[in-house]
Order: sequence, then structure tokens, then C-alpha cells
Amino acid sequence: MKLRKSLVLALLLMASMVCFSAMAQESDKITQAVMKVYNDHIDKNPNDYNALFMRANQLYYNNDFKGAMNDVNRTIELAPEKETELLFDAYLLRATLHGINNNLTEENNDIEKAAAIAPSNLAWVGMKGNWAYKSGDYELAKKQYQAVLQQQTRNYDAMYRLGCVAAKQGDSEEAMKWVNNAVSLYPAEAQVYINRALVQEMLGKYRDASDTYLVAMSATNDNGAAISRLVDLSAEHYDDVMASLRSACDDNPRVGIFYRVRSAIALNYKHYGQALRDLKAITDNNLMEYSTIYNDEATCLFQLGDYDQAYNYANKAIAADPTNPDAYILRSKIELRQGKGGNYTTAMKTLDQALVLNENYAPTLLAKARMLIAQKKYKDALPLVTKAINADPNSTDALMLRGWLNKKHLKNATAANADFEKVLTFDADEIESLRGFALHELGRDNEANAWAEKMIQDYPATGGETYYYAAALQAAMGNKAQGIKYLESCLANGYGGLYDIKLNEDPYVNLAPLRSEPSFNILLNNSQLNFQER
Repeated sequence: MKLRKSLVLALLLMASMVCFSAMAQESDKITQAVMKVYNDHIDKNPNDYNALFMRANQLYYNNDFKGAMNDVNRTIELAPEKETELLFDAYLLRATLHGINNNLTEENNDIEKAAAIAPSNLAWVGMKGNWAYKSGDYELAKKQYQAVLQQQTRNYDAMYRLGCVAAKQGDSEEAMKWVNNAVSLYPAEAQVYINRALVQEMLGKYRDASDTYLVAMSATNDNGAAISRLVDLSAEHYDDVMASLRSACDDNPRVGIFYRVRSAIALNYKHYGQALRDLKAITDNNLMEYSTIYNDEATCLFQLGDYDQAYNYANKAIAADPTNPDAYILRSKIELRQGKGGNYTTAMKTLDQALVLNENYAPTLLAKARMLIAQKKYKDALPLVTKAINADPNSTDALMLRGWLNKKHLKNATAANADFEKVLTFDADEIESLRGFALHELGRDNEANAWAEKMIQDYPATGGETYYYAAALQAAMGNKAQGIKYLESCLANGYGGLYDIKLNEDPYVNLAPLRSEPSFNILLNNSQLNFQER
């Protein structure tokens, strides 16, 4: 199951987000410098098998598996037989690369070659176990992992692997024995808790797995891995994850991170009322203070229709981090709706402040373009959208908006179709790809419907976001009855954006055509719990 933005969500939950970003940038610079040294040396010494192998390892670390394979093949070709240690490591690296490509036959061949070079080296023994496990030979896998433990009695990875084998064989007691032993041996090690949780997931013990991930979060060497896993688990087992977090909040009422994790997961699934409750617990009790918390609180209040309170928190977000353009974008949306609405002058001034921070930030440019579109200033909006595309050529949102402008209002069908076709060249595996909307604009409604159904199948129903997009697509097509059916599923799955459902009229993704249907208000009235703080 794919989950969009889970890594981003995990990073947002880290208190030292800025620090990690700076570290990542510094790491990239170091990696680039190292690669330059390798490349320059190998260009001058193409047969230096030691350098080739070192570069192969660096390429593997960089996730350039094709490049790593090329270098390790050259290493094995050039290295003399006496270089047994190098060849042993090279065969194991190549086996790993074959495994990534699901080439189990070649993976096993290389493991066997490594074993022939150094039969007593445990590295190949464990890898043989991994190969057997992937191949479904659980008895062989068990034998290999037990062989590792005979010589390394405290090897917690081997214990985890034995737990996985037992889980695959349906022996829950044996599986838990292995991973619990590892926890007993390494009670301060985050990975052993994550391993235990992964085995609990394999056994269908999702609530227990959630509890274990929360314990892993407290380890000093976790670095956000447990939160990422918890977010992934919430995609299909939302209730179990939220139940664990509820217990954690009840037992630790002054620990803000538990409220923060719960609010972020709820927000990820558009459960704005649930998220707001926890965000208020954080801010009201001074448990944490970050710009993103205030911004999320403002987002929830905006979606639930409390514009004055949303405005207050948007200002707090800006005060906490005046350099974040997203906070200004949000405030502009809120300002537009305050009072009787239609406050374009005020909202545009706020967007201009955001553009001072970064004149080429695509989301700000698109937000300003949408403000102009809402005022029917279509020609004024077009250059802003084009500038956004130049700033972010991969923005399907910007391409769709420019295509929509050209098709609907500027009578340039050729340019419009070019943008819609461009959208189809990108990865269609996410809702935000907007592929279905581009297909519809190109007159390919059958394909658009198939895309919407695939999104519904591929992504969890929790939150109903996929149904929201499907309903908007049907609304754009004029299929109101089907749009209402999708809206019903959207609300049944807890979608909590009252603004999105009742008021949003942004081009191409909105429910405006459905709002005149008699059943629309009935569905809305029957789903009031979705739009309440709880």
C-alpha cells in the first residue's frame, strides 16, 4: 500500500526539522565531493578495481543501483583471485543488487560464490537466510539464521529474522519469543522495538504494533523511523493507531509529541475536527510551540469555518516563522472569507508579502492566480501560472490550471491540450497527479473514470480523500448522480473539510456542480460529526 507524503509528515513531527534539513544539505555536498574524487581517479585509472569497488559502494548508498552494478561487475572482472577479501565483499554487494532487482537466481549464485571464498564468514550465512526467506524456503532460512546466532548469540537482526520466519509459519508464540528476547537484550535500542512491531504487524496484532512504535519513539537513536512506520500503519489500521495514541495521551498528558503525532495523522486524512482537538491541547497547555503547529491549527479552523480564530492562529504561525510563505498563503485564504467574504484587496496584499519572501515560489504564484481567476481577471492570471510552471515544471497543479485557463476562458485549445498532455507524462500513482482531470479535459472520460477507480482501490479509504477527488471529477464531467455517490462514500469515511465540500470553487477540483442537488444538503446534514472538534 502506498502512502503519500509519509516521509514529509514524519519530518514535520521532528522538533529539529531545520537541523535535519541543514544536515541533509551538508551530506549532499559531501557526497558530491566524494563522487567527484572517485570519478576523477577512475577516469585516469579505469582498471583500478579497488577504486571501482569503493565507488560501487558509494553509488549503492546513493541509490544508483544501475551504476553500482556496473562498477561491481568491473571489480569482479578485474580483481585477481588472490584478492579474496575484496571479491567476497564484491559478490555480496552484487547479490544485494540482484535482490533489489528481484533476480533471485543470480542473487543466490553470488552468495554461493562468496561462500566458496570464505565459508566461515557469517555475512554470507545471513544473506543466504534472507534469500531463502524471500524464496519461501522458511526451513532453510531458519537454519541459516540459527547458524548466525550460534556464533553471535546477541545478534538481534538474526532474532528478528527468526521471528519473521515463525510468523510466516503461523507460530505466533515462537515469533514473539524471538523479538521479545531481542528487546530484553537491547532495551535502549530503537531498532529492536521497530523489529518487534514489524513482526506484530505480520501476526495481525496492529494495536500491539502501534504501542511498540510509540515505545521506539522514546529511544534516543530512533531518528523518526518509528513515527514513519506508525504513519504508514495508520493507512490501513487507522483506528488501532489512534487508540494507541489515545492511551499514550491519557497516560502522559504533558508529553506534547503524542498529541502532535495524533494530530498530524488525523490531519493527513482530513479529519480536521480530530486534529484540532489535539492541536488545541498542545497550544492551550503550552506543550510545544512551533510555526507548523499554529499553521495546522489555522488550517483546521479554516476548513471548519471558524475564520476569525483561524486568522489568529495564522498570525501566530507567521510571528513564529515570518519566512514561511505557506503561512501567508493560508492567511490570504482566511482573509478572503472573513466577515461577508470577498476581501480580495486584503488577501492579495498578504500574497504579495509572501512573494517578497520568494518571488518564484510556485504555490504563492498559483494562489495569487486563483485570486485573480475568482475575480474573472483571466488574462492577468495567466502570466502568474506560467511563472509557476517555469519555477516548478513538474507541478501538475500549475499545468492543469494553465490548461483550464486557456481552454475555458482564453480560447487557446492548442495550448490547453499541450498542458493536459504534459500532465499525462508524469507518474499517475498519486491523487495529486490529477491525471483523471487531464484525461477528462482531453475527452477521454472512460480512462478518467478508470483512473479514479484505481485511486480508490490503491489508497486507503480512511479520510475519504480519494472519494472527494472522484466526486469532483464526476462533477466536472456532469455525472451528478455518480458524483453524489462518491460524495456519500467520502463523508462516510470521515472527510472533514467543510470548506472543501460546501464552499471551495477552485478550478477543476471542486464540488460546485453537486451543491444544487437535493441529496447534497441531506448528506451534509447527516455528516455534521465530521465537521466538529472531537
